Amino acid sequence: MSFRYSKEHIWIKKTENGVLAGISDYACKQLCKSFVLNLPDEDEEFRAGDVICDIESCRYFDVVSPVKGKVLRVNEALLDDASPLLDDPYECWLFELCNVAYTAPLMSAKEYAEFLNSECGSDKDFE
Repeated sequence: MSFRYSKEHIWIKKTENGVLAGISDYACKQLCKSFVLNLPDEDEEFRAGDVICDIESCRYFDVVSPVKGKVLRVNEALLDDASPLLDDPYECWLFELCNVAYTAPLMSAKEYAEFLNSECGSDKDFE
């Protein structure tokens, strides 16, 4: 499965155990170079639309879960050094969810680029 996107600029990618989730390149470009990442606890359960974690930067960014699921694991390496998130947000996942239920449709890469163009004024930041 390729990446799927939410309107809140969260991507998911299917794994053997569920889905990995991260923030899009567009969202990363809204952050300052220095930021604090607050990840969820393992075994926490979330519904689609819940704030699952946040990023404190020059702009506060809520990471909204695009699906229902239980946190299987978090990318703890980012707690020590979150800078890789800015370098390659599609290789740098935040957390993995298991017991996933899709409650709302997510966008394909093409649909997300169109969304960025219509809602955010440009898709030039989308990769």
